[in-house]
Amino acid sequence: MNVEICNDRAVWDAYVASMPEASNYHRWGWKEAIEETFGHDTYYLSAVDGGEISGVLPLVHMKSRLFGNFLVSMPFFSYGGVLASSAEARESILAKAAEIGGELGVSHIELRQCSAQPMAWREATPKVTMELSLPERVEDLWKGLSSGMRNKVRNGQKGGFRVEWGGAEAVGTFYKVFSTNMRNLGTPVYPQAWFANICKYFPEEVKIPTLWDGEQAVASGIITCYGNTLELPWSATLPESRKKHSAILMYWTLLEWAITNGFSRADFGRCTKGSGVYEFKKHWNSVERPLHWYYWLAPGTPVPELRPDNPRYRVATRMWKHLPLGIANLLGPRIVRSIP
Repeated sequence: MNVEICNDRAVWDAYVASMPEASNYHRWGWKEAIEETFGHDTYYLSAVDGGEISGVLPLVHMKSRLFGNFLVSMPFFSYGGVLASSAEARESILAKAAEIGGELGVSHIELRQCSAQPMAWREATPKVTMELSLPERVEDLWKGLSSGMRNKVRNGQKGGFRVEWGGAEAVGTFYKVFSTNMRNLGTPVYPQAWFANICKYFPEEVKIPTLWDGEQAVASGIITCYGNTLELPWSATLPESRKKHSAILMYWTLLEWAITNGFSRADFGRCTKGSGVYEFKKHWNSVERPLHWYYWLAPGTPVPELRPDNPRYRVATRMWKHLPLGIANLLGPRIVRSIP
């Protein structure tokens, strides 16, 4: 079995589409979006046996003075990692990844697997994702909510919001809400080009719902669609709109849309167990699923903790909250490009 760098998008995506355990982020388009937005080098490894692909691993090389030198699959998302048809293919790819890591002098390789894997690499699961199995009818989803959640949805619907669905043309509106929210949280923001490029490479699979209060956009999100799953990797609301339950209405709107369009699962994205975000997502009757992340570590290297909620970054977080929005939007993309 030979492991090589794959340069054939069609062959790669055909293999990914054939694998039931594949994630959205195994697809080739993410390589192009990441390279174009952030300029990172990528190593898309494929195991080839008898002329046929039997495994793949998308790797992104991230290197900076502030956060170090490492490989990750996939950065910015909860999923990625090795996808293989056999144990031999998986082990061959992992060996090649470690070889490349050694050549690049990285401190670690991080694989964000969708499920537990039989591998010797060290496992750490600091986060969970929240998932909701969707019924076939909106009425059944409504009946399954608590009376308190139904009242909040009703109050949101009475708040006078206008809902608009868009694609690439709505990126600018989404970014105004999202970047404001990220600054308020004390977290560096992605560049607007990142979301524009996602829409560019996945024009049919990305939707952007926005809630308007009069002439002001007060809530917006990026929805990605893959197979039977709708995922919400990014969403934001302006603080002054939350008293009118804008966040509640945003979630209800996307779930209603998902059921109407035939999706059977909603992925609300990763969060820290017990956090406020975790509790909010749990109110929709979603269930937690541990994220299985695996690490190859250079000798003497501990498992990395490059997370915004790491206590090491608390002072920086407090300072970031007080930056003017324009400054935060200028500096944020230069920092976040190296945070996986």
